[in-house]
Amino acid sequence: MKVIAAMQVDLEVTPLGTRSRLGSEIAGTSVLRRTIDRLMRMEQHCDVFVLCPEAQQDRCQPLIDGTGATLMPFSGDAPPWRNLVASARRWSLDGWRGGIGGAASFDEFVDCRLLSGLLDTAPADAVLCVPPDAPLLSPELADGMIRLLEETADDSRMIFSQAPPGLAGLLMQDDLVRELAVQNMPIGWVFSYKPDTPQKDLIFLPCCYEVPAELRYASGRLVADTNRSMRRIADLIAEHPEANARTIGTWLQQRDAEHVSPRPREVEIELTTDDPFPDTLMRPRGSRVPHRGPITIDMVERITRELCEDDDALIVLGGFGDPLRHPQFGDLLACIRRTVNETGKASAIGVCMRTTGVDLSDDTIDQLIEHGVDVLQVAIDAWTPELFSRLHAPGEPARANLEGVCSKLDRLAKRREARQSVRPILVPDFVKAQENLHEMDAFHDGWIRRNGAVSITGYNHYAGQCEDRSVMRMAPPTRTPCRRILSRTIVLSDGSVTMCDQDFTGSHAVGHLDENSLTELWQGQAMQNLRRDHQHGVFDAAPLCIRCDEWHRP
Repeated sequence: MKVIAAMQVDLEVTPLGTRSRLGSEIAGTSVLRRTIDRLMRMEQHCDVFVLCPEAQQDRCQPLIDGTGATLMPFSGDAPPWRNLVASARRWSLDGWRGGIGGAASFDEFVDCRLLSGLLDTAPADAVLCVPPDAPLLSPELADGMIRLLEETADDSRMIFSQAPPGLAGLLMQDDLVRELAVQNMPIGWVFSYKPDTPQKDLIFLPCCYEVPAELRYASGRLVADTNRSMRRIADLIAEHPEANARTIGTWLQQRDAEHVSPRPREVEIELTTDDPFPDTLMRPRGSRVPHRGPITIDMVERITRELCEDDDALIVLGGFGDPLRHPQFGDLLACIRRTVNETGKASAIGVCMRTTGVDLSDDTIDQLIEHGVDVLQVAIDAWTPELFSRLHAPGEPARANLEGVCSKLDRLAKRREARQSVRPILVPDFVKAQENLHEMDAFHDGWIRRNGAVSITGYNHYAGQCEDRSVMRMAPPTRTPCRRILSRTIVLSDGSVTMCDQDFTGSHAVGHLDENSLTELWQGQAMQNLRRDHQHGVFDAAPLCIRCDEWHRP
């Protein structure tokens, strides 16, 4: 079986929207050259082709001279789904899949239109497609994937693995490449759940190459396209210059359990505690939450400016009220987008908003589109109007109108289409509880058919502060250190920063943004003490930790 390897490069911008680092050096060698070198170490020889835009070929050729790779310039636009993939993948960069709507890491670097054209020029039975900014790409995994395809060629049209992004590519037979090129769709579609044509998860089929357990249970992006991943890659290479796949997996697991970035990766910002469903059964609202805010635009600007130091930070507009109830909602969105743009850097900073959808208007829809909100998560929690009313307005069912919310979501889809925008991606949200479990399957499949994306989460009793309506306890039997206090935090609408998002009353704040920066509070003594206690197995030092069931979630 003849296999060729291909990578698509862009010396200006990455598929995520960040600046390209292909020419940047790690330990004296450029990222692109390191990636090619890893391919050349494979036991099974593959001709390596570097696909680059025609306008960049004079800059790209010196980067690959002497590597043995062949430069193949191309012309043409990015695929129509590129922006959709970028927005969907921002929320799952450290995993090979898990993106909104089924987006997978392969969608970032696989364009079957280009691969089909390459196969016309350089015929082969299969093509190994890899990200060009993968300086730790594993030759042993690539060899294993090729051997598996040779063994299962009659049954498997592609071979993938569950390795973290940047360690393995995607191996596809010629006919699959050409088929997807005609359909012009991202490869993640092949992996996604389709309610009308259900199939076994591909990880249980022969097309999934089994990686060592150390890798399968590891997370951490090893694609050199963000500030955070560049630091991770540089640290790993410094400690293990010639690490194999198992060593990398072990290292990633250890780092994931202990490493704290200079700033949180994800910050949830509460804009207001005002909410159209103050008596909802599904989440703390109304009288259960102390009145706070609304947050000032200046404070949101300061938070955003700090987060822009990392080009893959995530901002969630949510908290314990509906962001649409903020009196300056449009100005606030404009402030976030302006601040991101003022950094002068290509950025993959993601913005999500959680709302009930009740107050969506044409003006707010246009503001969401104009200011580049990536994701709109809408708390619905029911498939039928009757249950929707009982859940969100017990005693006053007329206040909760599911048909009205759905009509506004349809309006959003139409206005988004009219403005030729993929954003915001609509994600209807369902919190699984005793009261609505019987409608979960209908909700999931119904919204997948209608919208292509959906979110199902377990009920959160907020460390015993709310009545427990969960169907069953999902936390593992053995307590381990909380993962969330290593990567995310929440700012309440009065400017206080709490230990975690379970503290909806704000009773356990670690400080206030009028007195310290977000970075100072994130790195402050209170958070250091909390993390140290967890690492030492002390989970009762903070009042909420001992009763929390969310500690295992990323």
